[in-house]
Amino acid sequence: MKRVLKGILIAAIVMAVIIAVQMVLTQVFTYHIAEVFSKTACTAVFCYSVFALSKKRKNPAIAK
Repeated sequence: MKRVLKGILIAAIVMAVIIAVQMVLTQVFTYHIAEVFSKTACTAVFCYSVFALSKKRKNPAIAK
């Protein structure tokens, strides 16, 4: 249960950081650059979570 809550908390923090960086990039550069960054970052985080989850399910020793 603690691992699940820890994962949810980390995901929320990562998304908050992505949004904050997007806001800064919008002010410093353009909205388009900020959108490209946020889409790329969200895709990278999603791929990482899928690969990490599949790695845990393949090897039961890692999941415990």
